[in-house]
Amino acid sequence: MNTKILCLTLATSLAALLGCTDSGNPATEPGAGGASAMGGTAEGTGGVSATGGVSATGGVSATGGASAAGGASATGGTSATGGVSATGGVSATGGASATGGASATGGASATGGASATGGASATGGKISTGGTTSGGDTTSTGGTTFTGGATRIGGGSAAGGMTRTGGSSAIGGASATGGTTATGGTGASTSSSPCSVVPVTPNASQQTKNVLCYLYSQYGNHVLSGQQEGNWSDNPTDVSWYAKNGMKTPAILGSDFAYHSNAGCAGVNISTTHAIEHWNNGGLVMYRYHAGLPAAGLTCAQDCYSGNNCSMSTPPGGFFTSVITAGTAENTSWNAKLDNVAIQIKAMAAANMPVILALFHETQSNGWFWWSKTSSGPEFIKLYTYSFDYLTKTKALNNIIWLMPYSGSPAAAFFPGKGLVDISGGDTYGKDQPFTSLYGKCRDIIGTTMPIALHETGLIPTPSAMFPTAAPWILFSVWAGFETSSNTVANIQSVYSDSHTITRDEIPSLK
Repeated sequence: MNTKILCLTLATSLAALLGCTDSGNPATEPGAGGASAMGGTAEGTGGVSATGGVSATGGVSATGGASAAGGASATGGTSATGGVSATGGVSATGGASATGGASATGGASATGGASATGGASATGGKISTGGTTSGGDTTSTGGTTFTGGATRIGGGSAAGGMTRTGGSSAIGGASATGGTTATGGTGASTSSSPCSVVPVTPNASQQTKNVLCYLYSQYGNHVLSGQQEGNWSDNPTDVSWYAKNGMKTPAILGSDFAYHSNAGCAGVNISTTHAIEHWNNGGLVMYRYHAGLPAAGLTCAQDCYSGNNCSMSTPPGGFFTSVITAGTAENTSWNAKLDNVAIQIKAMAAANMPVILALFHETQSNGWFWWSKTSSGPEFIKLYTYSFDYLTKTKALNNIIWLMPYSGSPAAAFFPGKGLVDISGGDTYGKDQPFTSLYGKCRDIIGTTMPIALHETGLIPTPSAMFPTAAPWILFSVWAGFETSSNTVANIQSVYSDSHTITRDEIPSLK
């Protein structure tokens, strides 16, 4: 990663910030062994050192096979759009405001309006996250606490849009009048009105469909706020920091499967408990995984960031064939690591909670993590496809939204294809917000319809600079500690009070 910071936090102790520069040279990063020494890896920009390389030309020809794609056959087709058949005809009581219209968008009456602001329900949450263990720039404490700013117009909290397309359950008749029960407002569930966008995860849960539809409905108009918690500590304070400083709670809590607390590889860890609590309080959750290099005898217990068989280790020759070949030591080790991921995601499923999964964090040609450090594009796509199949088919998990997480140097050869990806995007620790260049590079690979995420950043981009076309990210997620080291309270106050920004209290019920 082009700007990485290894932050080591034990319990509630604070550790100094290490090596925070925009160059992000992994060779300068201190090493750490074991899960407890993973630290608060401050993620990087990708930088010019990651040029992509000829070896990553890969080609689309190795997309990982259609068997894990989820395919177009799961898109929901036009049958869920509400169609002409859902207009309700002459007998529909909804008149011009009826949701069953040809576009079935819910019309102006379904925008949710000001009633979707959420109000006092955003107490800042009880979850606690890391924070002060990471940094890199001069700490900026900002001014006095932020009172939350003016009430927003409802923005993204009124799911209206694609999340309420009319669906088969709201067709015709008086029951489909487009009344207030289908506005997508703060208390409205979208579970009975799925949009035409279907997750690539086979047999996705209703809540997973609801969340993906919601993301699509907000793309281009709003940005979801996000904050990574320092979950290498059992009591991180990153997310709770916002409420303590008079601000609303971020919409998205970020976390990492590389840290296991005292649960080992067989139990549900504290980070998972935090994530479920955030979901129950109305928020969304995004996970990444700084997995250690799969090697003989290693499970999740040996996950580490830098050192021997860690996430930044260089794979040996033939590794990418071995890791997806049943019966090899590398394959056994990788399966064991994914087994722990599955335990955590299954606990989330039991709480009816979807998870946005950025499994292969900061992928790029000639990257700094083993999954793209020496692999070609086709080799990476085979690894991605294998892991997709293992979690969705072997482990039968149906609550995953798949985020393909590029670094600051996205490469088309490493894109698994839309049959295996729900949303995608890049990350950066640059200062040239709203990061229009990175957005454009991602869009050139991903296309114009799939939501593009700034899945990790140090500096929060300014919504007024992002919209309408410069860089309309669907979400941003600030790395642990950077809410104070790269941003001022006044800056965050301005971003969070912008009508484009969605906080946790403004997300409609997606349960």
